[in-house]
Amino acid sequence: MPRTIPARGWYSNLEGDPVPGATSRTIRVFIIDDHRMFTQAVAAALTEEPDMEVVDTVENLASARQRLEELEVDVILLDQRLPDGQGTHAAAELRALCPGAKVVLVTAAMEPSVLNEALAAGCAGFVTKGDSIDALAAAVRAAASGATPVSPAMLTRITRGDSNSSLTEPLTPRETAVLLFLADGMSNEEIARRLFISIHTLRNHIQSIISKLGAHSKLEAVSIAIREGVITAPGNDY
Repeated sequence: MPRTIPARGWYSNLEGDPVPGATSRTIRVFIIDDHRMFTQAVAAALTEEPDMEVVDTVENLASARQRLEELEVDVILLDQRLPDGQGTHAAAELRALCPGAKVVLVTAAMEPSVLNEALAAGCAGFVTKGDSIDALAAAVRAAASGATPVSPAMLTRITRGDSNSSLTEPLTPRETAVLLFLADGMSNEEIARRLFISIHTLRNHIQSIISKLGAHSKLEAVSIAIREGVITAPGNDY
């Protein structure tokens, strides 16, 4: 029986605590990516993980649709740019073909708008091709456990203090994750569940966000964050 391996600090709660409810069974991974060298490297690395099995790899959405009707999959690693479509546009369909599977979007571009699209499409996580193999494996574990992994590189970009922003104190990665979920219309209970934190802790983060943005409510904080370029409005592309 494979041992339970925590996500090593690379998941939605963005701290070093193990993911609650981490699974002890083998995580079945399906990879959709047309870059063969990347796919081969990732598949080989994940196969070496004691708690993972790469059940198949395909290079396009058409092949993915066919294979997902035949396979049992826990986590789908989905490239954003494929020969026959965009990952964010296909995520919901792939999840319907394989109920229970978590879709983690993989992209070479660190655009906040793509992250917003991924969350809106119901993706369970977001990683970049610049992330390490260890980080990618940790993201797979986090997604399989019900967390929402987001690439640290992406969160760093979002929170770096954009030149167009008037914020005097930047948001932390955790606060940015909370803000993104608020912008997506999630309730406090749903955000706390997705981030594996208590309602009390979440409220503290929200109060900090409101204070840093000079807002008076959650809705105003989201509005200010979009206006200042801290995040992009859900569904908006650059």
